[in-house]
Parts: sequence; structure tokens; C-alpha cells
Amino acid sequence: MSMRACLPLLAMIWVGSVALASDEPPTRLRVEIDGTSHVLAAGATHSVVVDGRTLRLRVEELPWRQFHEGNLRFDYPRHMGWEFDASPPRSWVLDGNDAVLSVFDNAGQAATPAQAASELARHFRMPEAGTTPARLRTAKTGTLRGVAITIKLATTALGYEYYAVGKDDAAWLLVLQGTLDDHGAHSAEFRAMRERLADTLEF
Repeated sequence: MSMRACLPLLAMIWVGSVALASDEPPTRLRVEIDGTSHVLAAGATHSVVVDGRTLRLRVEELPWRQFHEGNLRFDYPRHMGWEFDASPPRSWVLDGNDAVLSVFDNAGQAATPAQAASELARHFRMPEAGTTPARLRTAKTGTLRGVAITIKLATTALGYEYYAVGKDDAAWLLVLQGTLDDHGAHSAEFRAMRERLADTLEF
């Protein structure tokens, strides 16, 4: 094959290498099978020997983590940060870039979504900020009814949704927060977080 004929092939190989080089390296995982540890790369297929048999194993890293506390569980985007505050009422904050999901232990507090939203408005000294009905149609627990409120801080507008779930000693308050654009719409990150919550929420 002439060098002129090889050039297009070399170009294709080079382009392919650049694309692969731009990929984020996979997560390294340690998997124990029948007492033997194997270090694997997520997304790749591996061959492992178990009892003299060669098995093909593939481990995928999902883009979600699962929040699970008491009877409450749901998935949320893996990249979101995690903060826990043990002081009453216990709370968890799952923090993304333009989206935040907060969970409050509402057992014995009996705070309603409307009360929590009003408290937020008082905190920001915005008593004129009114609430509107909010609904979250979930796949496993039916439709949740709560309230939504918008808080404007200088040039930034924040949208909140409040939902109360569970009862008695297993009661929770969910707060969804997102940064709004100039048209009052939520970001793709917020929409993905909300959609996954709706698909997986159980209590």
C-alpha cells in the first residue's frame, strides 16, 4: 500500500485516538468473588477464574446514588455533594451546580410545606413572595401535593418546591431548589434530579 493511500487510514486512527484520549478515565472498583479480590475498570468486560471456570464479568457504574434513611429512599445524581446535620431536625443536603435537594426529618415537627415556604420568605425578608401549588407525580407513591415559591436575590432567582411525605415517626420534608434562568425555567440538572426523584421515591 502506498504512503498516499495510508494517509486517510492514519488520519482516521489519529482522530479515533483523540476521541478516546478525551474520555474521562473509568472508575476503578474492587470486587470480591468467592473470597478473591479483583480490581476492575467500570464499563469494561473482565475475565475472572472461579473454581477453575473462566467467567466474563462486567461492572457498570450508574449515574445515580441512592438516598436511604429509615423508610425513605430515592435516587439522585451521583455528582451531587452530600452534607448531613445531626442537630434537630436532622437534615441532609444533596448539592449540585444549579440544583439542590434537601431532606428534613419531620417526625414530631409536623411542618407543612406551606409553613416551611413561608418561613423561607421571612428568612429572606420577602413577605410578598407568595406560594403556588406544586405537584410531583411519582411512579411508586402517587401524586405528591406541595407548594412552590420563587425567591429573587439581586440578579438571581431561585425556585423552591416543598413536599411532605410519610407520617408520625417516619415523616419527611423534601425541598427541591434550583436556579432559574431569565425565563423562569429550571436547568437541565434540576429537571433530571426531579425526574429521577419522581421515578424512584418510596416511603
